[in-house]
Amino acid sequence: MSEHDQDREPPSIPAVLTDEQAARVRARLDRFAKGTSVRGCAKALGYARKYVRAVRDGAIRPSVHFASRVAHVAGMDLATLLGISGGAL
Repeated sequence: MSEHDQDREPPSIPAVLTDEQAARVRARLDRFAKGTSVRGCAKALGYARKYVRAVRDGAIRPSVHFASRVAHVAGMDLATLLGISGGAL
Protein backbone atom coordinates (compact mmCIF):
# COMPACT_ATOMS: atom_id res chain seq x y z
CA MET A 1 0.00 0.00 0.00
CA SER A 2 1.49 3.34 -0.98
CA GLU A 3 1.61 6.39 1.19
CA HIS A 4 -1.11 8.00 -0.94
CA ASP A 5 -3.44 5.00 -0.59
CA GLN A 6 -3.44 5.50 3.15
CA ASP A 7 -4.71 9.07 2.74
CA ARG A 8 -7.87 8.03 0.90
CA GLU A 9 -11.12 7.35 2.68
CA PRO A 10 -12.19 3.72 2.37
CA PRO A 11 -15.53 3.11 0.66
CA SER A 12 -18.38 2.98 3.13
CA ILE A 13 -21.76 1.34 3.10
CA PRO A 14 -24.70 3.68 3.69
CA ALA A 15 -26.94 3.13 6.70
CA VAL A 16 -29.99 3.24 4.40
CA LEU A 17 -29.98 2.03 0.81
CA THR A 18 -30.86 4.47 -1.94
CA ASP A 19 -33.65 3.67 -4.39
CA GLU A 20 -31.05 2.64 -6.98
CA GLN A 21 -29.23 0.37 -4.53
CA ALA A 22 -32.51 -1.20 -3.39
CA ALA A 23 -33.37 -1.87 -7.04
CA ARG A 24 -29.96 -3.52 -7.57
CA VAL A 25 -30.58 -5.77 -4.55
CA ARG A 26 -34.06 -6.69 -5.84
CA ALA A 27 -32.70 -7.49 -9.31
CA ARG A 28 -29.97 -9.75 -7.90
CA LEU A 29 -32.48 -11.35 -5.53
CA ASP A 30 -34.80 -12.08 -8.47
CA ARG A 31 -31.94 -13.73 -10.37
CA PHE A 32 -31.02 -15.80 -7.33
CA ALA A 33 -34.65 -16.78 -6.63
CA LYS A 34 -35.39 -18.07 -10.15
CA GLY A 35 -35.82 -21.80 -10.06
CA THR A 36 -36.29 -21.98 -6.30
CA SER A 37 -39.20 -21.51 -3.93
CA VAL A 38 -39.61 -18.48 -1.71
CA ARG A 39 -39.04 -20.87 1.18
CA GLY A 40 -35.73 -22.08 -0.26
CA CYS A 41 -34.62 -18.55 -1.06
CA ALA A 42 -35.52 -17.34 2.44
CA LYS A 43 -33.72 -20.26 4.04
CA ALA A 44 -30.53 -19.59 2.03
CA LEU A 45 -30.66 -15.92 3.02
CA GLY A 46 -31.55 -16.56 6.65
CA TYR A 47 -34.67 -14.40 6.50
CA ALA A 48 -38.39 -15.02 6.89
CA ARG A 49 -40.40 -15.76 3.75
CA LYS A 50 -42.62 -12.71 4.37
CA TYR A 51 -39.60 -10.43 4.45
CA VAL A 52 -38.13 -11.89 1.25
CA ARG A 53 -41.48 -11.65 -0.52
CA ALA A 54 -41.99 -8.05 0.64
CA VAL A 55 -38.54 -7.05 -0.64
CA ARG A 56 -39.12 -8.79 -3.98
CA ASP A 57 -42.52 -7.13 -4.36
CA GLY A 58 -41.09 -3.71 -3.52
CA ALA A 59 -43.31 -3.35 -0.45
CA ILE A 60 -40.30 -2.63 1.75
CA ARG A 61 -36.77 -1.39 1.17
CA PRO A 62 -34.15 -4.08 1.86
CA SER A 63 -31.91 -3.57 4.86
CA VAL A 64 -28.15 -3.34 4.49
CA HIS A 65 -27.83 -6.69 6.26
CA PHE A 66 -30.29 -8.27 3.82
CA ALA A 67 -28.29 -6.80 0.93
CA SER A 68 -25.14 -8.35 2.38
CA ARG A 69 -26.85 -11.76 2.51
CA VAL A 70 -27.98 -11.41 -1.13
CA ALA A 71 -24.41 -10.49 -2.11
CA HIS A 72 -23.09 -13.52 -0.20
CA VAL A 73 -25.40 -16.05 -1.88
CA ALA A 74 -24.69 -14.39 -5.25
CA GLY A 75 -20.94 -14.81 -4.69
CA MET A 76 -20.11 -11.12 -4.84
CA ASP A 77 -19.07 -8.45 -2.39
CA LEU A 78 -21.55 -5.96 -1.02
CA ALA A 79 -19.84 -2.91 -2.52
CA THR A 80 -20.13 -4.42 -5.99
CA LEU A 81 -23.80 -5.27 -5.49
CA LEU A 82 -24.57 -1.74 -4.31
CA GLY A 83 -22.52 -0.12 -7.06
CA ILE A 84 -20.09 1.52 -4.65
CA SER A 85 -16.76 2.28 -6.28
CA GLY A 86 -13.54 1.61 -4.46
CA GLY A 87 -13.50 -2.17 -4.37
CA ALA A 88 -14.33 -4.79 -1.81
CA LEU A 89 -15.05 -3.94 1.79
